Amino acid sequence: MRSFFITKKNKEIMQGVYLMKIFILSLILIFVFVLFTGCWDWEELNNVTIVSGIGLDQAEEPGKILLTAQVIRPAALSGSGGESGGTRSGGEGSAETQAVRVLTTTGETVFQAVRKLSTQASNRLLLSHLQVIVISREAAEQGIYDFIDFFARDPEPRLDIRVLVAEKEAGEIMRHPVGVKSIPALCLYRAVQTAALNALAPDITMQEANIRLASETIELIAPIAKIYQEKEIDGEKETRVDIAGTAVFRGDKMVGTLNQQESRGLLWILGEVKTGIIVTEHAEGKQSLEIVKAQSKITPEIRDNELVVKIAVDVTSNLGDQQCSKNLTDPVMIASLEEKQTAEIKKEISGAVKKAQELKADIFGFGDEFRRKYPEQWKKLEQHWAELFPGIKIELEIKSRIKASGALIEPIYQRR
Repeated sequence: MRSFFITKKNKEIMQGVYLMKIFILSLILIFVFVLFTGCWDWEELNNVTIVSGIGLDQAEEPGKILLTAQVIRPAALSGSGGESGGTRSGGEGSAETQAVRVLTTTGETVFQAVRKLSTQASNRLLLSHLQVIVISREAAEQGIYDFIDFFARDPEPRLDIRVLVAEKEAGEIMRHPVGVKSIPALCLYRAVQTAALNALAPDITMQEANIRLASETIELIAPIAKIYQEKEIDGEKETRVDIAGTAVFRGDKMVGTLNQQESRGLLWILGEVKTGIIVTEHAEGKQSLEIVKAQSKITPEIRDNELVVKIAVDVTSNLGDQQCSKNLTDPVMIASLEEKQTAEIKKEISGAVKKAQELKADIFGFGDEFRRKYPEQWKKLEQHWAELFPGIKIELEIKSRIKASGALIEPIYQRR
């Protein structure tokens, strides 16, 4: 009878075979890692043209697109000086003009214009570092979809590209410096983030723009880039680019704008106010209240065939400074300041809603809220939403709290 027991010798042989298999497999894995480690699509920096920003306008020739691109000089990335990049002591031109070049071309479509631009640059265009896309107001009013479809469809540009509308020409925005950094498009990207952080304008990525364009209820919005002229210390005029309000769309066409106060009203409703300054007038002077926390909630209701939206906003702020010599930390004074803050928030929200209803553009997503809460009724509402939206009744509930007054309790100076 054959024995089914494994002898000690056979067990040692089996363990040896097992360890040998592990050893061979480890050698294979090490060989694979060594052979294939690295960037499979790596390219020499000198063989590509890195695009940091793109401006899109209607060309003078009917039916054509004018593309203006900021491309980074390779030496600017390595930090070397000289004509190719960096700031030269005593040389002509600013860091902005030395770190980037501005190229322009035209095309029947955006894709064709991009391909034509690569022939100008004599290298393949690298769009993975694209920071901003700026579209002229004229082009946006005719329809923004034709200008951003390529960037949403092509796999190379990232979805966190910021989308902006130029107050006038997008090409001019690309030609002027922004901030103090050497790459203007990167500064414009950060200027949008800073404006959004201070509740002055929305921060719209390509992904957010795609979502809003695809939605049948919530309309597209975008920050507006504007060129300003200001005097320097030496009296010379300096041109700069900054964020100034919000572009409002219906469908893919721009139909109007929100100023900075209305833009913050929009952000109050969306729950996207993180910080900012509310200026009030009280006790014979002005006060700055710094927003430190804000929350909002939208509640849709249908009452007797009337559409109502309740907007609840909860705000906490600190006293940042005051222009009067009275003690504003007194409970009575604090309560009065909270009332002033509440009134200002209501004014901003009401202004945003009024402008949006005039433009028949649901930029707040009220339609989505009704769809979620009343799915059966929404089947009838959605067919006429553009006509129903301007008639929605808005009810506001604002809670204001002022928590702190900084390092001071009483003013350091008492006016006599």
